Amino acid sequence: MRRFFLALFICTPLLIFSQKNNNPHYTISGKIIDASTQLPIEDATVIFKTINSEEIDFGGITNQKGKFSIDVKKGIYNVYVEFLSYQTKRLEISSVTRNINLGVISLEIDTEYLNEIEIIGEKRTLEFKRNKVIYNVDKDISTAGSTVTDILNNIPSISVDPDGQISVQGQGLVQVLINGKTSLLSKAEALKTLPAGSIEHIEVITNPGAKYKASALSVINIILKKGKDEGLNGSITATGGYKDYFGGLITLNNKTKNLNFFTNANYYNRNIVEISKSENEYFRNGITTSFLNENSDFDSKGKGFYTTIGVDFYFTKKATLTTSINYQNLENKNNTLTESYIFDESKILTNSNNRVHDENFNNESAEFILDFTLDFSKEGRQLATYISHLKDTDASSVAIKNNNTSIYLDENYFQKDKLKNTIAYLEFINPINEKSAYTIGYDGDFKNISFLYSELLSETTIEQSTNVNAAFFDYTYENKSFFFNVGLRAEFAELKLNYSDENINQITQFNDISPSISLSYSFSDITSITGSFKRLIIRPYYSRLQPFEQKYSETSSYIGNPNLEQIYLDKSSILLNFYGNKITFSSELFFSRYNDYWQDVTYETGVQLDGVNKIITTPVNLGKLDYYGVNLTSTLKVSKIVNFIGNISLFNYDQSGTFETVNSANQTIVLDYNYASFNGEFGLFTQLKIPTVFNFQTNVKHFLIAEGPYSTRKAYTYANVAISKDIFDKEATLTLTVDDLFNSRKTDRDRFDTNYFSKSLIKKKYRTILFSFTYRFNQSKKDRKIDFYKKNIKPKF
Repeated sequence: MRRFFLALFICTPLLIFSQKNNNPHYTISGKIIDASTQLPIEDATVIFKTINSEEIDFGGITNQKGKFSIDVKKGIYNVYVEFLSYQTKRLEISSVTRNINLGVISLEIDTEYLNEIEIIGEKRTLEFKRNKVIYNVDKDISTAGSTVTDILNNIPSISVDPDGQISVQGQGLVQVLINGKTSLLSKAEALKTLPAGSIEHIEVITNPGAKYKASALSVINIILKKGKDEGLNGSITATGGYKDYFGGLITLNNKTKNLNFFTNANYYNRNIVEISKSENEYFRNGITTSFLNENSDFDSKGKGFYTTIGVDFYFTKKATLTTSINYQNLENKNNTLTESYIFDESKILTNSNNRVHDENFNNESAEFILDFTLDFSKEGRQLATYISHLKDTDASSVAIKNNNTSIYLDENYFQKDKLKNTIAYLEFINPINEKSAYTIGYDGDFKNISFLYSELLSETTIEQSTNVNAAFFDYTYENKSFFFNVGLRAEFAELKLNYSDENINQITQFNDISPSISLSYSFSDITSITGSFKRLIIRPYYSRLQPFEQKYSETSSYIGNPNLEQIYLDKSSILLNFYGNKITFSSELFFSRYNDYWQDVTYETGVQLDGVNKIITTPVNLGKLDYYGVNLTSTLKVSKIVNFIGNISLFNYDQSGTFETVNSANQTIVLDYNYASFNGEFGLFTQLKIPTVFNFQTNVKHFLIAEGPYSTRKAYTYANVAISKDIFDKEATLTLTVDDLFNSRKTDRDRFDTNYFSKSLIKKKYRTILFSFTYRFNQSKKDRKIDFYKKNIKPKF
């Protein structure tokens, strides 16, 4: 089927417009595959050129199944099929006088010819597909020396906060996949260390179907690099920068007819320094009683090593087995100095304290993955399965010392978390006919987590196991203009919690169904509209359940809620896409309703330290939340050297619910969360690429003020800059990146209630400046591509 955004690749020179309008069109269709693996080739190009002319009259690309369908005017043409790393193939058709199905067309690898080919055109940085957006990481100049977290912040509608928490269109609940699978590299902490240079592209799916977890509001699928050329090839990157940053990345790939060996290895050393300031005023019956000012310096020295090693075994042209191992080791030495000053109502100093918080943190993770894919003789029928096993251990020792021991207590504790996670996945895709297919599958996720919390005179152990068995069914129908998908996912989950010191065993079972539906209609080659709906089920995870108090300071802390219940979420959206030669435009209206929403509530515990009320934050199920808005993304190709990507996300929160509790001072606390607020963010991504000179890139983001019933986060703007230059005949690249150019990325927040008002500011002390050198061997940056973004192209074949 011709893809709804095929206009990007259809080039119609001016001479065609001079022909008569009554000249009939015929459909030329077929399928492109790899001659060696027999697998379909996506994005292969098919072009039609008038006899004795180098101008492209018609063209198109293959879809995910390797298929193409192109409308061509009656005439006589030369027809070519080509794709990166493959020999160009001329098709034996000349006269187009009827609809023609060319059947299956095989392309052969052409490694020798690759190095002689110059770049004619490039993939765009951002590509819109029917059900996803693709961000081509190689087109991002800031890739060298950066991490996945840095690159995600460059993608429209995606934001990553300083703690590594990802949001898409302002909402969390993002399922992060590595090569289509949940992995140890999917964790927030791992994404901060995974080098961007090891990534090929990132897929963003805002309307995930039944094959994805029922808790996934959106999906980010990170595809790691794996060499496509035969023989040994790879790259080496060395990075150094301010402050105390250095590291390196090695990627290797060796491909033969029957085997493909691949590996990535990365090491880094860095020192992150943040500052925090807070000013707090406390009241009783509307009258000021005291003040508390605190200043903190967070100094985190970290180093880490990560590697992936794997082998593809090509048993036959239709059967492939992949084995891989992921390993990660992280070490952090964190030191926090907090200066606290307490004043009376007249702002006379009454007490002070210096608090030193030292933490030694270590993480060691190992994961084994076995992946098998089998293509049957019937076109499109496929069996895919994988199994993975992960062992992940976090250990931290903490020592807290105060110079004022009259009211503040020193602490020493040790915490160790062990995770064992096994995932088994199976899916079978079966075409019913050329226009429809169904998928059935199984997804099993089995976690066992043990938590040890040890203090001087006590020790607490918690065992948590979560077993989820899921089955899903997915049906798809598509023709030239219409696409329909409906899915159903059933999840059967069992959660066990065992508190050894309290002799408490808690078992909870969940049996839920998550339906999804998506409909799309193409008005033309360049315009389409899509509607979708999905019901999500979100179950609480450990950080929200854990009953250990975590101190931010002596007067502020966080504790989980073991009685937190799952929530249900209904999401619907309407998406309109326009895909032109110079401009692409995508607009999405979305509405989400959270039932029994998880709200972090902050209230006074009833405990006072030298007249200052201690506050605590904990999550509770509270009422409902309606979240709705619009997301607008547009790309503009001004010329060969200048590109823009703009994004606007505007959304509204409409919340209801009331929290009530009695604190330790026997005071009744009532918090009203019936509140509506407006929020949004803007982004502008600019690229300037001057061949043989340099490449320049900026990414500017602005976040509007965010107001809640008991807090306000102020607006802020930040900018990142990168510049690169290819050297040594494009076999090497020098890159300079500056993260937070004006050191303006911050969290400036006010919190308030009847009895207190708090102003806080958290930001990095220094901007990040990195310089990287990348050398590629037996890799060609001279990718053979055809630029369909302009007319009258004369490609070199």
